Amino acid sequence: MKNVKLTLVAIFAALFFNNANAAEYKIGYVDLAKILNESPAAKSAQKKLEQEFSPRNKQLESKAKKIKKQKEKLQKESDIMSNDQIESLKRKIMKAERDLQRDAKEAQEDFKIRRGDELGKIENRLKEVILSIAENGKYDLILTNSDVTYASDKTSINITDKVLKKFNSK
Repeated sequence: MKNVKLTLVAIFAALFFNNANAAEYKIGYVDLAKILNESPAAKSAQKKLEQEFSPRNKQLESKAKKIKKQKEKLQKESDIMSNDQIESLKRKIMKAERDLQRDAKEAQEDFKIRRGDELGKIENRLKEVILSIAENGKYDLILTNSDVTYASDKTSINITDKVLKKFNSK
């Protein structure tokens, strides 16, 4: 991966430092973050994930509230409870907290997997759109913000809006 980036940087540098040939090359830049933030497809995927994981999040919140009530009960009623009752409630609280942490971690991992699935679909479509624009626009090189430290916002270089428009039209 590092070699690929170094090669891209070397090609990019060679293109720009060779002024005589610079006009012969057509270079484009795409801000993927902007597309993922502004495209209806990405917003729809986010909404879909929120709806899918909302019931699970509510369950976790409910469990957390239940634990909080048990802790409050322990704090308020520990003076009138026997030692056995106190220890029993403490164990119950500790077990509930472990279960909650495990369930929360599982939910977070499941969310990451589903988010990756949804983003993967969007990224595949986005690659198709970028390739189409590159071929139709006769670009020699198109870079994304994941490969570039800085890119000018010049309309001749930054083709993000063109990609976003075509991406949204599919």
